[in-house]
Amino acid sequence: MSLLAFLGLVRGFDLASLPAPAGAQPGASAAERQALHALASDVSRGGATITGERLFTVSKAVPWVAIAKRIDNLARQRGATSVALPGADPGKKLAQAWRGRDGSGVMAAMVPSPAGGTVAYFAVKFAQ
Repeated sequence: MSLLAFLGLVRGFDLASLPAPAGAQPGASAAERQALHALASDVSRGGATITGERLFTVSKAVPWVAIAKRIDNLARQRGATSVALPGADPGKKLAQAWRGRDGSGVMAAMVPSPAGGTVAYFAVKFAQ
């Protein structure tokens, strides 16, 4: 798959092309989805618009750092650059983003829970 397809820069991009976290189950509750959208909005401070999503639930055996590193490796292999999110608070607000040349990109986010957490892969369009 090309970098352009991975980052949604060409027609036919599908978030399904991103691998699910290890042992993840697809889907999330409405409250978890709302919390993930709120987290994405908070860390991007309005600088990214969500254009698509893919949601998962993970067990506590799957740490955030493993999820973020896996997507980071894939993004960097395809030439994407990491984005410094203005509202990021590492260790507290679990979100990371990567950007393609035209302003489209992907954001991964996680809302932890006692059982593990809920993870989102968001296709995003950056304002600048």
